Amino acid sequence: MKFGQGPIAWPTPKAEHRPDIEGLRALAVIAVLLFHLGLKEFGGGYVGVDIFFVISGFLIGGIVVREAGEGAFRWSDFLMRRIRRIVPVMLVVLAVVSVAATFLLMPSELVSYAWSLGFSALFLANFHFWLHRGAYAESEHEVLLHMWTLGVEAQFYILLPLIVLGLMRFGRTVLWVGLVVLAFASVTASFAHPSASFYTLPARLWEFLAGMMVAITPLPLLDRRWVREGLALIGLALIVYAVVTFDTTTPFPGWRAVIPCAGTAAIIAAGSSGPSLVSGMLSFAPMRFIGKISYSLYLWHWPVIVLLMLGLPLVELDWVWRGVAIGVSLALSILSWRYIEEPIRRGRLTAPRVVLGSGAITVGLVTAALAFTLSSGWPQRFSDRGQEIASFMEYDTNAVFRSGECFIHHRSQSLDEESCLPHNENGPEVLVIGDSHAAHLVPGLIANFGSSAIGQVTAAGCRPVVEQPAQAYPNCTKLMDWVFEDYLEERRPDLLILAGRWEEDDLPALSDTLSQLGGKGQEVLLVGPASEWAQFVPRLLTLGQERGRGTALAEQLRLKDRAALDARMAVLADQQGTDYVSLLKHQCDPQCRYFGPDLRPLVVDNSHFTLEASQLYTLGFEHEGLVRSIP
Repeated sequence: MKFGQGPIAWPTPKAEHRPDIEGLRALAVIAVLLFHLGLKEFGGGYVGVDIFFVISGFLIGGIVVREAGEGAFRWSDFLMRRIRRIVPVMLVVLAVVSVAATFLLMPSELVSYAWSLGFSALFLANFHFWLHRGAYAESEHEVLLHMWTLGVEAQFYILLPLIVLGLMRFGRTVLWVGLVVLAFASVTASFAHPSASFYTLPARLWEFLAGMMVAITPLPLLDRRWVREGLALIGLALIVYAVVTFDTTTPFPGWRAVIPCAGTAAIIAAGSSGPSLVSGMLSFAPMRFIGKISYSLYLWHWPVIVLLMLGLPLVELDWVWRGVAIGVSLALSILSWRYIEEPIRRGRLTAPRVVLGSGAITVGLVTAALAFTLSSGWPQRFSDRGQEIASFMEYDTNAVFRSGECFIHHRSQSLDEESCLPHNENGPEVLVIGDSHAAHLVPGLIANFGSSAIGQVTAAGCRPVVEQPAQAYPNCTKLMDWVFEDYLEERRPDLLILAGRWEEDDLPALSDTLSQLGGKGQEVLLVGPASEWAQFVPRLLTLGQERGRGTALAEQLRLKDRAALDARMAVLADQQGTDYVSLLKHQCDPQCRYFGPDLRPLVVDNSHFTLEASQLYTLGFEHEGLVRSIP
């Protein structure tokens, strides 16, 4: 299409099969699969979801525009096609996964799963995870986490005809301009409301609209082979760049989502005008086949991976188990594509049967979700001792942290200085600063060193260092600046305890902080990293109890790299002349203590302490500023 001197020749989306788009679907699902398998070389594989969104906008948006332009659009036909395409196989996957979850999840996990199941069956999973979970990478063991994308897709399908039919009443020019305006508003929403931008349609809408605009926009020069080749290669390069250079620390979606979305749009646009080297590669038979089963593969792969890791259990999938996960996912995907997707999509079941059958299964799934919830996750599946241990999955850490008072985990909260910073006329004053790993030490310090006044200034994600890292939570810099620049100058506590969930990258800033504090004559006690596990400790102890393995599973999934970090921190403290406490030695020397004297678990998730653990692990702390209670 070319721009002439007269009216713009708006293209009409064609009802043609695009083998290169099948291959593009394969590229998207392979990227997601490699990311979920934990391959660091493909740390940005999650952009496969964005590729799917652009493809949906191009294909489904193009269908609606074409049918509306021909006066042939019917809501009932459109919705029925969408139902046939996505609903039955999704419901079957949810049903099968729910059976597996019943055998493999702890009671509290099954309750959480039940909530996600009910919302997923109703295509509202994106709202559920937006309200109850953090970013994608922060929820490693949510069995149905990937279902948020189907919520976004379904909501787009409902909104799409309203947009197209409303704008096309005023002509193609108004449609194009309207889509541009909506896309701009969507991008703005993603920046204005970052907490919602990952999971909700308003902040993702522009990705679908990008695909639609490719379908309806005149694309001059693409009839020339060299232009198509260049555009397609640039598009592929953008996608590959995002997949191999992004990772879970990359702020996303934001402006970076433009990179894979632009790459996808470029490949689709080039392929709309003729063949190219890239379209040829994407049209290879293996790529096309994976593209055909891509929807089923997307549905199956994540539950397979998560349930393998939880059920075995594993720290991560090694190459053998990755192969198993891929094989099982492919087998299930081929079966569901062959016997559910294709027959129903091609009309082998009448519309009433599809609707009634889907409705019945949906009701059944929602009923199962309610049953799991009302039964508190069916704890009777486990022995009495197993139930007792598993109950610590629901341990309330708020009392340990003194949340909302001395531990700040939300921007609406503020430190209660009167309660958290006590004065001591007759003994030393001690201040504990840091994140939740500092907060869980405070109850034990108060119990064991009652003759010292133990103060607490802690907040979620806040390392106790002068220079906060760039990715620190917004309130951390302000809070730590106040501690180091104001409070320490005014009060000068007898002892400052620095504790946190330390990582290797924290050591340079920690070294600078210790140097500055030492130069001011401030007494400091540095507390090393706590032991951590790849999964929640009560879950591992429960599985050990039920399988006759004792604490072996927990020990198997304990992260060994914390010991190396502990050793480096001890050297750093010695170089700075700072007293050091190896928390790992109090926890795991010579063997880890998983249960207290009353046989209750000491760790409630993958690293945080119970009240009993706090007292037990701080009992051996030594410093002249820590004065034990007088009997």
